[in-house]
Amino acid sequence: MPPFSTPSETKALLATVEQTLAAHHMTAPGDRVLVGVSGGPDSMALLHLLSRLAPDLNIRIGVAHLNHGLRGASADKDAEVVRQAVQALHYPFHIGRSRVLKVKEKLGLSLEEAARRVRYAFFKKTMSDTGYNKLALGHQSNDNAEQMLMALLRGTGPRGLSGIAPVRQEYIIRPLINARRSQIDTFVAQEGITCVLDESNNDLRFVRNRIRRHLLPLIASDYNPRIQANLNQLADVMRTEEDWIDGMTTGEYDKTVLRRVSGAITLSAETVSQAHPALARRLVRKALADLTGSLRRITFFHVQSVLHLLTDGCGVKVKELHLPGGIRARRADDRLMLLMADSCCRSPVEPSVERTPAPATEISTPFPATVEITTMGIGLRMSTCRPDQLPRWADVDRNQAHLDLDRIALPLTLRPVIPGDRFTPLGTNGSQKLKKFFIDHRIHRQARAIASVLMDKQRIIWLVGHRIDDHVKVTTATSQVLRVEFFLLDTR
Repeated sequence: MPPFSTPSETKALLATVEQTLAAHHMTAPGDRVLVGVSGGPDSMALLHLLSRLAPDLNIRIGVAHLNHGLRGASADKDAEVVRQAVQALHYPFHIGRSRVLKVKEKLGLSLEEAARRVRYAFFKKTMSDTGYNKLALGHQSNDNAEQMLMALLRGTGPRGLSGIAPVRQEYIIRPLINARRSQIDTFVAQEGITCVLDESNNDLRFVRNRIRRHLLPLIASDYNPRIQANLNQLADVMRTEEDWIDGMTTGEYDKTVLRRVSGAITLSAETVSQAHPALARRLVRKALADLTGSLRRITFFHVQSVLHLLTDGCGVKVKELHLPGGIRARRADDRLMLLMADSCCRSPVEPSVERTPAPATEISTPFPATVEITTMGIGLRMSTCRPDQLPRWADVDRNQAHLDLDRIALPLTLRPVIPGDRFTPLGTNGSQKLKKFFIDHRIHRQARAIASVLMDKQRIIWLVGHRIDDHVKVTTATSQVLRVEFFLLDTR
C-alpha cells in the first residue's frame, strides 16, 4: 500500500474522520466493520480513509456492494470498479444483486423506499452471515444539510430536524458525517482514486438534486455562506434534545394510556388536554405510532386535529375524526380513543379464494442462525440477547420481533397463513382470528396473500411483519430474548 499523502486538505479530512469516530464511539478494538461501497466518491473515500486508520483502530474491514438491478450494464461497470479497489486493498468483498422493481411491486413501495429496504437488508444479511458487527456508510455533511432542507420544505418537527444520525441502532456508523463534499472530492483527486458517478444525481426532477444544485448554493451566495455548517449544527442540537425529550415522554405516555387492545388505544383525555402543548403532541404521535407501527402520512395538522377534539364543541359527548390509513380518533367523555376503522367503514366482504397450503418449514438450527425458505421467498435471521441489549422501541421496525425465549416451546415452524388461524395480538387478553386482525388493521389483499406465521409447538408467536403474540412478549421477568428478523430473498 502506498504511503499516505500529506497535503493539508488530506490531513484535515483524516483528522475530521478520526475525531468523529472517537466522539461517537463508533468503533472498538476488535470490531469487524463492513463498509458499504457504491463506487461513488463518498463511499470510495470512506473505504480508503478507514483502510489507513484500521491498524491504529485495531479493526478488520470488509466491503459490500449491491447491484440494485436498475441500471443494466452501467451497474456492472460500477461493481467492477469497486471490485478492483477492494482487490488492491486485499479486503473481503461481498457483492449482491437484487430485483428492486419486484420488491417495489410486492410491497407497494416507492422506488426509493424499495431500494433503501433492499440495500439495508443486503447489508444486514451480509453482516449476519459473515460476522461483521458494524456497518460504515458514506453519508457526509452536505447530505445532512440537504436532508435538513428537504425536511423543512415538506414540513417537519424536531425529529425531522435531527438530520442524519452519526450512529443509528448502535451498529450503523457514518464516519464522514462531519466532512464536506469538497474535502472528499479533493482527497479522491489527490489520491488518484477511481470512482463512478451516478447519472441520476444530475436529474433535476428529484427534489434533492434541485436543493443540491440550486437552493443551497443560492442561500450560501446571497444569504449566509455558513448555511451548511449551521444546518448541521441545528441537526446535532435537535438530535440530542430529541433523545432527551423522548426519554421523558415515555414515562408520561405510560401514565396516559388507559387501555391498549388490538386495533385501539385509549388515552386519558384529561391528562392529554392538561399537558403542555409540546407534550400533548408527543403523546398523540406516540399513540399513533404505537397503534400502526409508523407515522407515515401523519402530519402536524393531523396531530393538531386530534388535540382539537379535546377542546372544541363544548357539551358534545362524542366526536370523531378520520385520519389517513383508516385511523379514527374519537373523544368520548373523559377518553380519547385512537382506533382502526370499524366494520361499517370497510369495503364489502372479500370473496373467498381457494388456496393450497404451502408446506411448513421446521427451524431446529441452534441460535444464532439464518434460515432461507425458498418456497415462500423469505428468510429469517435469529439470535439471542439479554433484555438490556434490546434497541430503543423507536428503532425497531415491523420486520423485527423480540420474544421471551423461556416462553417459547422449541422447535419453531414457519408457514403461510391458513384460514382459521388465531393468535393473541400483543396488548390484548383474548385470541382472535388472523382474518379479523387483517381487516381491523386494513392489511391489503396482496400483503395477506404472502403473510407468514412463526409458530412454536403450542401457538403462533409472530404474525411475521405485523404483531407478536402476547404470550411471548418481553417482560421485566425475561432473562433471555430471541431476536428474529425476516427478509425477502429478493434482497440478497
